[in-house]
Amino acid sequence: MRDITREYDAFLIHQTPESKPLVLFAASAVEIEQWAGVPERRKLANEETAGFQRQQDPRRIAELIKFFGDRNNVVQNPLLGALQDNQRVQFYPSSPDSPFGRLSITYEDHSSLSMMTMLKRIVSHLESRVSGLGDDVVDEARVASIMRLESVATSPEDSENDDREDDSDSDIDETLGLDESTIDDAEATASVMLAEETHLVDFYTELRARIRVLEQRGTEDAEEIQGFTKSALLAYLKPVVLVDGQHRLIGAVESARQSIKKSDGKQKIIDAVKGGSTPELAEKELIESQSRRLPVSLLMDDSPSEHVFQFVVVNQKATPMGKALLGTIVSTSLSRSELSAVADRLRRAGIKLEDSQSVAYLTRSEDSPFRGLVQTGMAGDRADLLQWTVLRGLVSIFRELRGGRPFNQKIDYARAWKMEYFPQCGLVGPGTDEERFEEWSRPDGPWRDIFVRFFSRVRDHFGDATEVDTYNGWGSTAVSNLFNKVSLTILAADYFDFLYTQSESLADMDDFERTLSDWLKDGRVSPSYFNRDWKLENVKKDQLAVKRVWAQNWQEYRKVPASGLPRKFKP
Repeated sequence: MRDITREYDAFLIHQTPESKPLVLFAASAVEIEQWAGVPERRKLANEETAGFQRQQDPRRIAELIKFFGDRNNVVQNPLLGALQDNQRVQFYPSSPDSPFGRLSITYEDHSSLSMMTMLKRIVSHLESRVSGLGDDVVDEARVASIMRLESVATSPEDSENDDREDDSDSDIDETLGLDESTIDDAEATASVMLAEETHLVDFYTELRARIRVLEQRGTEDAEEIQGFTKSALLAYLKPVVLVDGQHRLIGAVESARQSIKKSDGKQKIIDAVKGGSTPELAEKELIESQSRRLPVSLLMDDSPSEHVFQFVVVNQKATPMGKALLGTIVSTSLSRSELSAVADRLRRAGIKLEDSQSVAYLTRSEDSPFRGLVQTGMAGDRADLLQWTVLRGLVSIFRELRGGRPFNQKIDYARAWKMEYFPQCGLVGPGTDEERFEEWSRPDGPWRDIFVRFFSRVRDHFGDATEVDTYNGWGSTAVSNLFNKVSLTILAADYFDFLYTQSESLADMDDFERTLSDWLKDGRVSPSYFNRDWKLENVKKDQLAVKRVWAQNWQEYRKVPASGLPRKFKP
């Protein structure tokens, strides 16, 4: 396997005595593409990868291609990179203690790597990052599901010699989800605990499963396997990771490649071929000659936690990104130990880490009523999913015990319950009020179990999780009177109103379940409350007047169900 080494004049600086060094240099865009990986946060076969870059924006790339097409244009801000393999990137000072020197970057000819080699190398890298990875944490049910999908994909559709039972409908149903009967309880518990703070274990399982598929095929190579492509996986294998600037790099590379399509470019290729070159070599040399040199700032640190920290700070402070994607990236790109290493720095940088962890768990955990129903900020999100910020707001009511104010009142009942009845709450251990609340509000604190059970009861009592495009649908905000910011907030605030006015301190989980039944009047609150046409044509749900009417309607009916279901939902 051939190694390629590139060297560049470079300048090394330390911003502080404690910081890792930065190396400043310039390189051809087509060369950078060869040794710098862009680990995008994307979905491969509906499974999120462990990258942190946003997915490519075609419109932005098109604009940059046009910009770079004018050879007089200059982009001043550098690409931001960091080490992914510190053995293959070295700085050699021109003399002892000199900041000037040569940067050497060695990379492989990735075109010769097989899919099996790529998968195994990434698996090995993850195992070095996360202690405990191995056969014990691999979700065998998920592996079996991928194997079945592979079997369906590679089997002839109309095989007359297939003597299996024709039960394709049930087979396909099984491949779309986990067969829970095959999962040992201990395995399931361990999987959820690991996924609680990191998505890396899930990504690890997806990689291991595809290794099994290749073994089953009896082959080492494939361009694509169940949604995982070689081009996407390459980002994890290059010696440098691009933290910021992927669109500039892609725009510069594509601008250079377009030179072979222009009339003068075609003539240069013809002249080179007449001179004895091959067409392929002539095209390659033309692209390289037209590739502009881009400035690069390379952080000499191979820590994934530092990579994510730099990415978050750059994109939150300089070029703000969507809260959903930012939260997804922060809470799912690192292992538990890696996350703890930069947690304080992220908090000091203004990133609400615990909120992101809490919401990320609720969008992924099997027991969460919001699993798969919240926007992640990645391409492929359905427009009718619940917004990340909405779920974060609901979380804050339960986790922080604030924000539980009915839209038609001034009192924050979550805060009032915290002040008066939380000191007697039996769901947390002994200690000072501050220590008890700290225990309650941890990302995995007692609040989370309360949150999951509360909204599971709401879904099961009022909602329809199978037919989501109905008035009481659970899973789509398009037409549902229930699954939306306003209704879910009203229900949460009203529950804390109930706890406060009924002097409930929640002695234990059984006591909590009792309060849920009391809140719903032992079932006398009609399950059909939301499953009716509220005649909301041309009405925006988030208008204050609408929210006040909905809150008042709900409170009056919930307290006295015998009064009958409300008829008016417009202000």
